Amino acid sequence: MLNGPRFLQIRRLGALIALASLAACGCGNCTVPPFRSGPGVGVTPTPSPTPFLACNQGASAIVLGPALAPFAVLAGSAVSNVGNTLVTYAPGAVTGGTNDDLIGVWPGTSVTGFYPPGTDTDGTNAIYAAGYNANTAVPLAAQSALTVAYNTAALEPGATSVAGDLGGLTLTPGVYKSTSTLLIASGNLTLNGLGNPQSVFIFQVGSSLTTVLNGSLGGNVILENGASACNIYWQIGSSATLGGATFYGNVFAYSSITINAATFTGRALAGGSALGTGAVSIPIAAGSLITNPGGQ
Repeated sequence: MLNGPRFLQIRRLGALIALASLAACGCGNCTVPPFRSGPGVGVTPTPSPTPFLACNQGASAIVLGPALAPFAVLAGSAVSNVGNTLVTYAPGAVTGGTNDDLIGVWPGTSVTGFYPPGTDTDGTNAIYAAGYNANTAVPLAAQSALTVAYNTAALEPGATSVAGDLGGLTLTPGVYKSTSTLLIASGNLTLNGLGNPQSVFIFQVGSSLTTVLNGSLGGNVILENGASACNIYWQIGSSATLGGATFYGNVFAYSSITINAATFTGRALAGGSALGTGAVSIPIAAGSLITNPGGQ
Protein backbone atom coordinates (compact mmCIF):
# COMPACT_ATOMS: atom_id res chain seq x y z
CA MET A 1 0.00 0.00 0.00
CA LEU A 2 2.78 2.49 0.92
CA ASN A 3 4.38 2.11 -2.50
CA GLY A 4 1.21 2.97 -4.42
CA PRO A 5 0.99 5.80 -6.97
CA ARG A 6 -0.76 8.16 -4.53
CA PHE A 7 1.99 7.78 -1.91
CA LEU A 8 4.72 8.37 -4.50
CA GLN A 9 2.96 11.55 -5.64
CA ILE A 10 2.88 12.80 -2.03
CA ARG A 11 6.60 12.09 -1.62
CA ARG A 12 7.40 13.98 -4.83
CA LEU A 13 5.27 16.93 -3.69
CA GLY A 14 7.09 17.01 -0.34
CA ALA A 15 10.47 17.09 -2.09
CA LEU A 16 9.37 19.94 -4.34
CA ILE A 17 8.14 21.95 -1.34
CA ALA A 18 11.49 21.41 0.43
CA LEU A 19 13.44 22.59 -2.61
CA ALA A 20 11.21 25.64 -2.96
CA SER A 21 11.81 26.52 0.71
CA LEU A 22 15.56 26.35 0.28
CA ALA A 23 15.42 28.52 -2.82
CA ALA A 24 13.34 31.14 -1.02
CA CYS A 25 15.75 31.17 1.88
CA GLY A 26 18.77 31.44 -0.40
CA CYS A 27 21.15 29.63 1.94
CA GLY A 28 19.37 26.92 3.89
CA ASN A 29 19.56 29.03 7.06
CA CYS A 30 16.93 31.75 7.09
CA THR A 31 18.14 33.17 10.38
CA VAL A 32 21.29 34.61 8.76
CA PRO A 33 20.86 38.37 8.04
CA PRO A 34 20.82 38.95 4.26
CA PHE A 35 23.84 40.67 2.73
CA ARG A 36 23.15 42.25 -0.62
CA SER A 37 25.99 41.67 -3.02
CA GLY A 38 27.06 44.26 -5.55
CA PRO A 39 29.44 44.83 -8.45
CA GLY A 40 32.78 43.12 -8.07
CA VAL A 41 31.71 40.55 -5.48
CA GLY A 42 33.42 37.24 -6.15
CA VAL A 43 35.93 38.70 -8.62
CA THR A 44 38.84 38.73 -6.18
CA PRO A 45 39.65 35.46 -4.37
CA THR A 46 39.45 35.82 -0.59
CA PRO A 47 40.64 33.69 2.30
CA SER A 48 38.35 31.01 3.64
CA PRO A 49 36.12 32.59 6.29
CA THR A 50 37.03 31.97 9.92
CA PRO A 51 34.25 30.14 11.79
CA PHE A 52 32.67 32.53 14.27
CA LEU A 53 33.78 32.01 17.86
CA ALA A 54 31.51 33.38 20.58
CA CYS A 55 33.16 36.20 22.49
CA ASN A 56 34.93 34.97 25.62
CA GLN A 57 36.69 37.64 27.65
CA GLY A 58 38.91 37.61 30.70
CA ALA A 59 40.47 40.18 32.99
CA SER A 60 43.08 41.24 30.42
CA ALA A 61 40.50 42.44 27.88
CA ILE A 62 40.05 46.19 27.46
CA VAL A 63 36.69 47.16 28.93
CA LEU A 64 34.65 49.23 26.48
CA GLY A 65 31.70 49.72 28.81
CA PRO A 66 27.96 49.67 28.16
CA ALA A 67 27.98 53.05 26.37
CA LEU A 68 30.54 52.04 23.72
CA ALA A 69 30.20 48.26 23.32
CA PRO A 70 26.93 48.37 21.31
CA PHE A 71 28.46 50.54 18.56
CA ALA A 72 29.73 48.82 15.43
CA VAL A 73 30.47 52.16 13.74
CA LEU A 74 31.13 55.45 15.56
CA ALA A 75 32.61 58.69 14.26
CA GLY A 76 33.31 62.17 15.52
CA SER A 77 32.48 64.13 12.37
CA ALA A 78 30.65 61.92 9.85
CA VAL A 79 29.89 58.40 8.65
CA SER A 80 29.67 57.92 4.88
CA ASN A 81 28.82 54.83 2.86
CA VAL A 82 28.59 54.14 -0.88
CA GLY A 83 27.52 50.54 -1.47
CA ASN A 84 25.35 47.74 -0.15
CA THR A 85 26.85 47.72 3.33
CA LEU A 86 25.16 45.73 6.09
CA VAL A 87 25.91 46.56 9.75
CA THR A 88 24.95 43.72 12.03
CA TYR A 89 25.97 41.84 15.20
CA ALA A 90 27.25 38.38 16.02
CA PRO A 91 25.06 35.84 17.84
CA GLY A 92 24.91 36.82 21.51
CA ALA A 93 26.40 40.29 20.93
CA VAL A 94 23.87 42.16 23.05
CA THR A 95 24.64 44.81 25.68
CA GLY A 96 22.00 45.59 28.30
CA GLY A 97 19.21 44.55 25.98
CA THR A 98 20.62 46.54 23.03
CA ASN A 99 21.87 44.65 19.99
CA ASP A 100 25.48 45.55 19.21
CA ASP A 101 24.90 46.99 15.74
CA LEU A 102 24.61 50.73 16.43
CA ILE A 103 25.89 53.41 14.07
CA GLY A 104 26.49 56.89 15.44
CA VAL A 105 28.23 60.24 15.18
CA TRP A 106 29.07 62.96 17.71
CA PRO A 107 29.78 65.90 17.87
CA GLY A 108 29.07 65.77 14.13
CA THR A 109 25.60 64.86 12.90
CA SER A 110 26.01 63.40 9.39
CA VAL A 111 25.43 59.79 8.37
CA THR A 112 25.05 59.31 4.60
CA GLY A 113 24.62 56.33 2.31
CA PHE A 114 22.15 54.38 4.46
CA TYR A 115 18.53 53.75 3.52
CA PRO A 116 19.54 53.56 0.70
CA PRO A 117 21.74 51.69 -0.06
CA GLY A 118 23.32 50.62 3.26
CA THR A 119 21.24 48.92 5.96
CA ASP A 120 21.39 48.05 9.65
CA THR A 121 19.94 44.86 11.08
CA ASP A 122 17.86 46.92 13.53
CA GLY A 123 16.77 49.56 11.06
CA THR A 124 16.97 53.34 11.09
CA ASN A 125 16.43 53.64 14.85
CA ALA A 126 19.87 52.05 15.39
CA ILE A 127 21.50 55.03 13.62
CA TYR A 128 22.23 58.00 15.89
CA ALA A 129 22.51 61.01 13.58
CA ALA A 130 20.50 63.79 12.01
CA GLY A 131 17.47 62.40 10.22
CA TYR A 132 17.60 59.10 12.15
CA ASN A 133 17.56 58.58 15.93
CA ALA A 134 17.86 62.07 17.43
CA ASN A 135 19.01 61.03 20.93
CA THR A 136 22.46 62.69 20.92
CA ALA A 137 23.17 61.57 24.50
CA VAL A 138 23.86 58.04 23.25
CA PRO A 139 26.75 58.78 20.82
CA LEU A 140 28.07 61.48 23.20
CA ALA A 141 28.43 58.90 25.98
CA ALA A 142 30.00 56.45 23.52
CA GLN A 143 32.63 59.01 22.48
CA SER A 144 33.53 59.63 26.13
CA ALA A 145 33.98 55.89 26.63
CA LEU A 146 36.04 55.69 23.43
CA THR A 147 38.51 58.25 24.81
CA VAL A 148 38.99 56.03 27.88
CA ALA A 149 39.40 52.85 25.78
CA TYR A 150 41.83 54.57 23.39
CA ASN A 151 44.04 55.80 26.24
CA THR A 152 43.88 52.45 28.03
CA ALA A 153 45.09 50.64 24.90
CA ALA A 154 47.80 53.24 24.26
CA LEU A 155 49.22 52.89 27.78
CA GLU A 156 49.14 49.09 27.99
CA PRO A 157 52.66 48.09 29.20
CA GLY A 158 55.03 45.35 28.11
CA ALA A 159 54.86 45.93 24.38
CA THR A 160 57.00 44.16 21.80
CA SER A 161 58.35 46.54 19.15
CA VAL A 162 57.17 46.00 15.58
CA ALA A 163 57.66 48.04 12.42
CA GLY A 164 56.93 48.12 8.72
CA ASP A 165 54.99 45.34 7.05
CA LEU A 166 53.42 42.67 9.27
CA GLY A 167 52.34 40.65 6.24
CA GLY A 168 53.44 37.04 6.41
CA LEU A 169 53.90 37.04 10.20
CA THR A 170 52.17 34.87 12.78
CA LEU A 171 51.81 36.60 16.15
CA THR A 172 50.79 35.17 19.51
CA PRO A 173 48.83 37.02 22.22
CA GLY A 174 50.49 40.16 23.57
CA VAL A 175 51.01 43.88 23.13
CA TYR A 176 52.74 45.13 19.98
CA LYS A 177 53.96 48.69 19.49
CA SER A 178 54.98 50.68 16.43
CA THR A 179 56.23 54.24 16.81
CA SER A 180 55.36 54.98 13.20
CA THR A 181 53.19 53.39 10.50
CA LEU A 182 52.24 49.74 10.10
CA LEU A 183 51.32 47.80 6.96
CA ILE A 184 49.76 44.45 6.16
CA ALA A 185 50.60 44.06 2.50
CA SER A 186 53.16 41.46 1.38
CA GLY A 187 51.24 38.62 3.03
CA ASN A 188 48.51 37.91 5.55
CA LEU A 189 48.86 38.61 9.26
CA THR A 190 47.89 35.53 11.29
CA LEU A 191 46.89 35.92 14.93
CA ASN A 192 47.33 32.64 16.83
CA GLY A 193 45.30 32.41 20.04
CA LEU A 194 47.29 29.36 21.25
CA GLY A 195 44.05 27.58 22.05
CA ASN A 196 42.89 30.22 24.54
CA PRO A 197 39.58 31.92 23.56
CA GLN A 198 40.40 34.74 26.04
CA SER A 199 43.73 35.55 24.40
CA VAL A 200 44.23 39.30 23.86
CA PHE A 201 46.09 41.13 21.09
CA ILE A 202 46.77 44.88 21.43
CA PHE A 203 48.42 46.90 18.65
CA GLN A 204 49.68 50.39 19.50
CA VAL A 205 50.29 52.24 16.23
CA GLY A 206 51.93 55.66 16.50
CA SER A 207 50.78 56.85 13.09
CA SER A 208 48.68 55.05 10.45
CA LEU A 209 47.66 51.46 9.73
CA THR A 210 47.21 50.39 6.08
CA THR A 211 46.24 46.99 4.73
CA VAL A 212 46.65 46.35 1.00
CA LEU A 213 44.64 43.74 -0.89
CA ASN A 214 46.56 40.99 -2.69
CA GLY A 215 43.73 38.51 -3.21
CA SER A 216 43.89 35.70 -0.69
CA LEU A 217 47.66 36.06 -0.40
CA GLY A 218 48.09 39.39 1.38
CA GLY A 219 46.54 42.28 3.20
CA ASN A 220 44.22 40.17 5.33
CA VAL A 221 43.99 39.37 9.04
CA ILE A 222 43.58 35.64 9.71
CA LEU A 223 42.55 34.14 13.08
CA GLU A 224 43.50 30.69 14.31
CA ASN A 225 43.59 28.52 17.43
CA GLY A 226 40.90 30.36 19.38
CA ALA A 227 41.77 33.98 18.57
CA SER A 228 38.60 36.07 18.70
CA ALA A 229 37.83 39.43 17.09
CA CYS A 230 36.35 40.80 20.33
CA ASN A 231 39.75 40.46 22.04
CA ILE A 232 41.78 42.27 19.34
CA TYR A 233 42.43 46.00 19.72
CA TRP A 234 44.03 48.41 17.25
CA GLN A 235 44.92 51.80 18.78
CA ILE A 236 45.75 54.06 15.82
CA GLY A 237 47.51 57.41 16.30
CA SER A 238 46.14 58.84 13.05
CA SER A 239 44.18 56.94 10.38
CA ALA A 240 43.36 53.35 9.46
CA THR A 241 42.84 52.31 5.84
CA LEU A 242 41.62 48.73 5.65
CA GLY A 243 42.08 47.54 2.09
CA GLY A 244 42.40 43.79 2.52
CA ALA A 245 39.48 41.42 2.03
CA THR A 246 39.07 40.51 5.72
CA PHE A 247 39.84 42.38 8.91
CA TYR A 248 39.24 41.59 12.58
CA GLY A 249 39.31 43.62 15.76
CA ASN A 250 38.25 46.80 17.53
CA VAL A 251 39.78 49.82 15.78
CA PHE A 252 40.25 52.96 17.90
CA ALA A 253 41.43 55.70 15.52
CA TYR A 254 42.30 59.29 16.39
CA SER A 255 41.63 60.65 12.92
CA SER A 256 39.73 58.42 10.50
CA ILE A 257 38.86 54.90 9.39
CA THR A 258 38.35 53.84 5.77
CA ILE A 259 36.81 50.40 5.29
CA ASN A 260 37.50 48.77 1.94
CA ALA A 261 37.34 45.26 3.41
CA ALA A 262 34.50 43.09 2.13
CA THR A 263 34.15 41.59 5.61
CA PHE A 264 34.99 43.51 8.76
CA THR A 265 34.37 41.72 12.06
CA GLY A 266 34.95 44.23 14.81
CA ARG A 267 34.19 47.86 15.59
CA ALA A 268 35.17 50.95 13.60
CA LEU A 269 35.47 53.70 16.23
CA ALA A 270 36.89 57.07 15.17
CA GLY A 271 37.34 59.75 17.79
CA GLY A 272 35.32 62.80 18.54
CA SER A 273 35.78 65.57 21.10
CA ALA A 274 38.98 64.76 23.03
CA LEU A 275 40.15 62.47 20.22
CA GLY A 276 39.68 64.96 17.43
CA THR A 277 36.84 64.73 14.93
CA GLY A 278 37.45 61.48 13.11
CA ALA A 279 35.34 60.16 10.22
CA VAL A 280 34.41 56.64 9.13
CA SER A 281 33.98 56.00 5.41
CA ILE A 282 32.97 52.86 3.51
CA PRO A 283 33.67 53.79 -0.13
CA ILE A 284 33.43 50.43 -1.93
CA ALA A 285 30.58 49.94 -4.41
CA ALA A 286 29.91 46.37 -3.28
CA GLY A 287 29.66 47.47 0.35
CA SER A 288 31.04 45.77 3.43
CA LEU A 289 29.62 43.23 5.85
CA ILE A 290 30.38 44.82 9.24
CA THR A 291 29.74 42.57 12.22
CA ASN A 292 30.15 43.64 15.85
CA PRO A 293 31.61 40.55 17.58
CA GLY A 294 30.34 41.55 21.04
CA GLY A 295 32.21 41.77 24.30
CA GLN A 296 32.25 44.37 27.02
